[in-house]
Amino acid sequence: MSENPAGAPDDERTALYLLDGYSLIYRTYFAFMRNPLRNPDGRNISAVFGFFRTLLSILQTRRPSHFAVALDSKTPTFRHEKYPEYKATREKAPDDLREQIPVIEEVLTALKVPMLRIDGMEADDIMATLATRCRADGTPCFIISGDKDLLQLVDEPVRILRPDRDGFRELTRTEVFDDWSVYPEQILDYLSLVGDSSDNVPGVKGIGDKTAVALLEQFTTLDAVYENLETITGSRRKKLEEGRENAYLSRDLITLETDVELPLEFDELTLDAIDGPAAAEILMREGMKSVASEYNRYRPSAPAGPEEEASPVPEGGAETPSTAELPDHLETIDDRAADLVMLTSISELRDWVARAKQAGTFAFDSETDDINPVSAEPVGFSLAFEADSACYIPIRGPDGPVLEADEVKQCLRELLANPELTIVGQNFKYDYKVLARWGVRPTGRVFDTMIAAWLIDSTANTYNMDRLAEQYLSYRTIRFSDVVPRKDATFDEVPLDVATRYAAEDADVTFRLYGELSKKLAERGLDRVFRELEMPLVPILAEMELAGIALSPGVLEQYGLELEALLDGLQAEVYRLCGREFNLASTKQLQEVLFEDRKLTPVKKTKTGYSTDTAVLQQLAHEDPVPEKVLRHRLLSKLKSTYVDSLPKLVNPRTGRIHTNFNVTGTATGRLSSIEPNLQNIPIRDEEGRRIRSAFVSDHGWSFVTADYAQIELVVLAHLSGDPALRDAFANNIDVHKTTASLIFGLEIDDVTAEQRRIAKTINFGVMYGMSAFRLSNELGISRADAAGFIDAYFTKYAKIREFIDNTVRGAEKNGYVKTILGHERRIHEINNRNKTVKMAAERTAVNTPIQGSAADIVKVAMLRIAARLSDEKRKSRLILQVHDELILEAPDDEAHETALLVEHEMTHAVELDVPLRVSIEIGKDWGAFHS
Repeated sequence: MSENPAGAPDDERTALYLLDGYSLIYRTYFAFMRNPLRNPDGRNISAVFGFFRTLLSILQTRRPSHFAVALDSKTPTFRHEKYPEYKATREKAPDDLREQIPVIEEVLTALKVPMLRIDGMEADDIMATLATRCRADGTPCFIISGDKDLLQLVDEPVRILRPDRDGFRELTRTEVFDDWSVYPEQILDYLSLVGDSSDNVPGVKGIGDKTAVALLEQFTTLDAVYENLETITGSRRKKLEEGRENAYLSRDLITLETDVELPLEFDELTLDAIDGPAAAEILMREGMKSVASEYNRYRPSAPAGPEEEASPVPEGGAETPSTAELPDHLETIDDRAADLVMLTSISELRDWVARAKQAGTFAFDSETDDINPVSAEPVGFSLAFEADSACYIPIRGPDGPVLEADEVKQCLRELLANPELTIVGQNFKYDYKVLARWGVRPTGRVFDTMIAAWLIDSTANTYNMDRLAEQYLSYRTIRFSDVVPRKDATFDEVPLDVATRYAAEDADVTFRLYGELSKKLAERGLDRVFRELEMPLVPILAEMELAGIALSPGVLEQYGLELEALLDGLQAEVYRLCGREFNLASTKQLQEVLFEDRKLTPVKKTKTGYSTDTAVLQQLAHEDPVPEKVLRHRLLSKLKSTYVDSLPKLVNPRTGRIHTNFNVTGTATGRLSSIEPNLQNIPIRDEEGRRIRSAFVSDHGWSFVTADYAQIELVVLAHLSGDPALRDAFANNIDVHKTTASLIFGLEIDDVTAEQRRIAKTINFGVMYGMSAFRLSNELGISRADAAGFIDAYFTKYAKIREFIDNTVRGAEKNGYVKTILGHERRIHEINNRNKTVKMAAERTAVNTPIQGSAADIVKVAMLRIAARLSDEKRKSRLILQVHDELILEAPDDEAHETALLVEHEMTHAVELDVPLRVSIEIGKDWGAFHS
């Protein structure tokens, strides 16, 4: 077989293919409108099926090297701001279509196909930006879409692939003219005249296709039509005169943006990491066995040769859910003879509780009326202590008998507050918070199936119960949307018989997952870190989330007014310096001002002109005042929108505090992440960040105690590498960056300059992330040769670190995973990839994970020790936040000092390393008082 499949010219292998996501989604849905495709449980899957059939056809016949799916913004675009009626006449997408879109995006994510979505921009603008860049350097670009607006982009290297019954019809300049009687460069003006009813673009009333074609044939452009209006006679002239405003409004709406700032560079839009089996797993879950089978077999390159058939990674060390064989059949509730019952009396509940206590281990789940556990009220609970048997305990419902809540509470407290029993839950932290607010604080041992699955493979995309049931049990659960179809409905509106099947199944599946996951934890040697670290942390995190942190809205309101004044002043100053007004947020206009008006020297060129990114503006600021002021304006604008304006809206009205959620399974390294809102991303070192943090305040009569590990990742690197020079620096409490500078520059420590220390600091931290000479040269503003020299000198002086890096990479190549000091495991899927770029990225991950992951281990142990001491000593002080290497507590004023000493002791003794752990402790009334 030829390396190049029929129908795919040689240059297409280096072309960029852009798929208009929503265009294809809608097309495939409506193609099956009369006879929708449905999966075994009756859900419409036409769009998912058609989308991925089409995508597979593209991948197999065109074999693109560069590819992306462009998606419309989920927020209103600048076109809506310009013309509120834009797309206002479109009918709302059918519910059974909208339900398929998250599935399509989930499969694309698993498949590792690049997706591009930018707030405020349509997919057309993203594709227009990339097509324009391709045109500039002659790279072929193929846009897969049926959208006529995109025809304006067609040029020699840019073509449209329009789906039709025979596959795809390729539209070049000639085909566009044949179809529309105007050329691609006239499409914009043509549509400005005739309008577009599908987008509610008005056009000129009374001007139809034939008239528009005739006008453009005679005058070529819209501008020329209006410049020569006096030569046009009769009603046509009157229509044009009356419709002038709408014609130019339409042109504004249809004009595609070509200078959108994109989150990925061209070289990142590759299919090197495509993962067909991962996509197949989801497609199988959705009931599309044939498509799933094709994706399970799909590989982006030609069939493997002899060298590729044997992997250096042994079986068992590298197999992941995405490469595992998919089950041919997923069981459902109707296939199993499960005994799922609703309890109708307290005596029945007491009997179930007694049997659960006798069993010693039981699964428990809560059903509530709100996804937010700080606001949710319980509707019912479910319980299981053996496979295929579970009960639902209703306390609210629209029909039938429910149990009295206080009596249920008394029974459940007897069961859940027993430290000798094991509670199995799926994302049990949610249940803990709901129960604690309801008056039942669980104290039993916890087995969280979600966290267990994450420990087994921390690189998976999701750990929800639906996915875990399919992966480990070959079972398809009842979906929440099946029982609560309306978005505004809550679980207490679900009929009790339906609620029982759903809720009791949850408990049954959770218990069965416990059986599978507990075995796998033991097999992989992960049971100890699970039992002794991750599970005891669950109630601690839950209590931190319940506690929340107070926010002083007045502080942010005042700062917001100051920022508005500063932004107005900066804008006015830029206008004064430039001698004209322009949009500071517009890349194109800023390019004109800096490089045309002010004649500044360009630093680098992108495909749409000279770059105005942050690094460039920082460099240009040395020769002109405007870039520095634009940078300042950008920073303050982002701070205002992201924090100052947004944080007050997140205060819980019931508690008056902000309650973040700590996501245990959100990173592959083991670091906790903070979401809804993210309190780990608030700026820390500059004055602006301090002002925002100062709005976070302690309660009256209380103080914050903050404790921050000093350079913990470098401490871990010293421990893992055993490098004597680095260990000695930490052992003797010497400035490690000055130590590094003295070694690579050959100086005494006291002779090291601030600039030399800065270089050494950058290298010290950069080594952990695999920093190249190229990146170091950019960060430090030095030549690449000097940067390479510094890195060579570093590894000469710290030879054991080089040895640690090499050994870690070799171990990952052999085993397929790396581990932290406490045993967390991360699989390195691409460590043996033959693509050099992909492999180098995997190597960086392999080296960084034991360092960052071990630091995360240490912080978690410290949290356990601190919480235990506070409890044992019956102190009121409490943990409220974790920000990577920093812990924040709230303590009564009269015990703040003692709490600080307690925290320092527990953190410095959390884990025994070959080098000492050191902690910086501060006490204050607001978060902004620290790190000043």
